[in-house]
Amino acid sequence: MAVYRLKTYLEDNEDIYREIEILSSQTFEMLHNAIQEAYKFDKKHAASFFVSDDYWRKGQEITLREEDLAADEEDIRKKREPKKLMASVKIAKYIDNPRQRFVYVFDPQVQWTFCLELMKILGEDPKIAYPACVRSIGNPPKQYKQSQIAKGELSPDQAMAAMVNDLEAEDEEIYKTIKTEEHGIDDGDLETLEGEEGDEESEEEGQGEDGEEGSDDMGFDDFEEGRDED
Repeated sequence: MAVYRLKTYLEDNEDIYREIEILSSQTFEMLHNAIQEAYKFDKKHAASFFVSDDYWRKGQEITLREEDLAADEEDIRKKREPKKLMASVKIAKYIDNPRQRFVYVFDPQVQWTFCLELMKILGEDPKIAYPACVRSIGNPPKQYKQSQIAKGELSPDQAMAAMVNDLEAEDEEIYKTIKTEEHGIDDGDLETLEGEEGDEESEEEGQGEDGEEGSDDMGFDDFEEGRDED
């Protein structure tokens, strides 16, 4: 079965990104959950994927919640296609070209916006539980700000999640400080070293039976295989 590797990064910061692999037969809801886990968000808000063109213009909307399926005034005025439900739509349904793009928006109030790009189409690895985050670069942003906690804008669960995220971020900074002092390297070099493990895994996954490395360029046959599985 075909596996799609998608690069996911913040709209305003390409230096923080995750690479997620997902089966062509899996749904957008599963991709939503994978993104939430990769960025340590809490899955407590509405979200939508938008099929995008090469210029990041939003097209078909695929939403998380059934209550958001109803067309609003703007949808009617612009004669947009009816919204789809994430749980009902397979990823392969909207992979129309080998460099497909999506826009992912989480939490309408804050408008966390991520850009997704299809990087590769691979063969399924039976040792991997898909979807899987196979590369993680940069510390994830804090989902909630301290000002929101102070103003009581968050539910008790959200406030607790915010505090846990702060503690995890603090632990990560302590780890980096220790490592940089031990090895005499700066933060940028440490991040590079941490990313090398992910690169090595990616190279191993790209090797064929003859031992040659797979190419980043996706063949037409691989692309069509993913589409056929829909």
